[in-house]
Amino acid sequence: MGTLNIMVIGMGSFGESLAHELTKLGHDVLGVDNDAEVVQRNAAILSNAIQLDGTDREAMRTLDIHGFDICIVGRGTDLEESALINLHLKELKARNIICKAMNDAQAMILQRIGADQIIMPERDMGKRLAHMISTSTQTLDYMDIAGDFGIEEIVAPRGWLDRELNDLQLPGRYGLQVLLIRSGEKFTTAPSGSTKIIEGDILVVFGHKNKLAKFKR
Repeated sequence: MGTLNIMVIGMGSFGESLAHELTKLGHDVLGVDNDAEVVQRNAAILSNAIQLDGTDREAMRTLDIHGFDICIVGRGTDLEESALINLHLKELKARNIICKAMNDAQAMILQRIGADQIIMPERDMGKRLAHMISTSTQTLDYMDIAGDFGIEEIVAPRGWLDRELNDLQLPGRYGLQVLLIRSGEKFTTAPSGSTKIIEGDILVVFGHKNKLAKFKR
């Protein structure tokens, strides 16, 4: 994937951190907020930042909405505001709309009025933290996958050290697949069965949520 042209509407703590990270990843980011101080603070960091009220349809018309690969609505505390911005983006032919939602009910409404993707940062962070602290295995990160599957980043358990993946029999014993192994600065994608685990290795494993939970127990 090359450089994307992305608009982030609503530069609160979530929108601002997202916009900054996207910029670090090399994308062109326009930050939009109705607070002049917020706009000024981000103007030197992002590709561009403008003061504009996303709920104002005529103001939104001044932007080349269709020219953005992704439009992200970072304002999620007020459903009416989020819905209005979403509707304006659909009317102005936005190609891909991602909306922040605070709960499942809000997410359902935003999807029904045209959002292409919904994100719920508080819920998702809660899930990730729960997985990270409720296991004896040192879990560094966790991510839900569509359906009942997940991807987890773990530190290689001591009992795995100096053993090959074939010997560990992870698919048969735990129903897990190792997608990637990081050894220091070296990354091994789709490791073979003869790959040996060494101290300090970080493994990215994929599996059904129930299998991941069983493995951690």
